[in-house]
Amino acid sequence: MRIYKNKLTNHPRGDISKKKNRGIIVGATGATGSKLVKLLLESDKWEKITTISRKPVLEGNSHKKLNEVIIDSFDKLDKTFDHWKGHESFFNCIGTTRKIAGGAKQFVDIEYGISLKSAELANKAKIPNASVISASGANPDGFSVDWIHPLLYAKTIGLKEQTLTRHYNFNNVSIFRPGMLMRYYDETSALQQFFNDSNIGLPVSLLASAIKRDSEAVLEQSNKTESIVYSGNNCIKSSITL
Repeated sequence: MRIYKNKLTNHPRGDISKKKNRGIIVGATGATGSKLVKLLLESDKWEKITTISRKPVLEGNSHKKLNEVIIDSFDKLDKTFDHWKGHESFFNCIGTTRKIAGGAKQFVDIEYGISLKSAELANKAKIPNASVISASGANPDGFSVDWIHPLLYAKTIGLKEQTLTRHYNFNNVSIFRPGMLMRYYDETSALQQFFNDSNIGLPVSLLASAIKRDSEAVLEQSNKTESIVYSGNNCIKSSITL
């Protein structure tokens, strides 16, 4: 596994492919996932985007390249298997908080449990390439207890990464470990602009752009490679335009 932490001077995945691609996204209604959906649909490098979610993406609007699969519970994720076939890229954009999830167990069930089942379906469907949104400090081997959330968070997110790198085999795996994410970035806000310029905060739109850039470069690779980790906001931002 290669980990990149500093500003990149060339893209580790190489040039952007000219091929048409098909991608499937879990977590498509979240802050980063929704941005990624729009970027992929707007790009002529992608011919089909499938989303698995509990509510509509694009505010319920349709798109000729969008295959939207709505389920009332992720407990029924197995039933969506046929929709996973025929894709080249799988994007895990699942993300929640302990408060939204409803507790420590629910948080783990979402971040790790749904990620594990999604990775299983992607692997079973023979999707060669996979990307996952992780976080700085992810550590699957770290000590954790439910009542100290930072420790639980770091361990759980580390286990989330391993759903792609240890439990199942993919030709290419890209892991993104951003620091603080800015979900509602306003360019007119001096404070938010400071966070962005200083790399303390990363707008989710830039994270989505980096994921898109990386996945398009992956298409140029025909052989299995190491997992690549983009660690830190500066590294992720610098990968976009290379």
